Amino acid sequence: MSRDWENWDVGEIANEIHSIWQNSPIEDAHRQELVDIVLGHFPATAPSILEVGCGTGLIHQKLVRHLPTGASYMGVDSSLKMLDIARRNFPEGEFHFGDGYGLVFKDQEFDVVLCFEVLGHIPEIEQFVAELLRVSRKTCIFTTWPSEGQEVVENYETIGDVQFLHRRYPDAFIRKIIRSRGGENLNDIKSVSLRSGGQAYIVTRPS
Repeated sequence: MSRDWENWDVGEIANEIHSIWQNSPIEDAHRQELVDIVLGHFPATAPSILEVGCGTGLIHQKLVRHLPTGASYMGVDSSLKMLDIARRNFPEGEFHFGDGYGLVFKDQEFDVVLCFEVLGHIPEIEQFVAELLRVSRKTCIFTTWPSEGQEVVENYETIGDVQFLHRRYPDAFIRKIIRSRGGENLNDIKSVSLRSGGQAYIVTRPS
């Protein structure tokens, strides 16, 4: 697969995006909404958490303060420059290079798997979603940008001088992928409309 859409490490764009994320009250409120959703779907025991596409660590910053004793968090990202920012700002965190199209973890290795604001920036999401579901033991939560119709809508957005893929997906398309790639052992698929206009999917397995 050509990865000409993967521009997070071009020039100083990672620092520019981090500054936007960090200094925008709207972005901060969006991250808080996501963390609130996660906290509402924790398993009863202290969970192991994987965030795929952890970026500069800003979800980690909000989430870890609420984790119970014994819980663990790991973030992975394919952007080395964003990982550098995360490690510099949150040295207590665990951040590693990782590709969501081929995660190096065992099946059902993590209780909770998270992936926020990633799927809209990448093509061919079926394998990516399959990997999220494969490594999750109890809960997988990810976000998309919904399309208004029944078609995938693709365009681009520009940040600084760098262009990024921006895709919107119909609900039926996402649910079909979850059911086809999640295996037989799925309990429930819920979706939550976000104040940002995005959609969060919460996929659970039987306890």
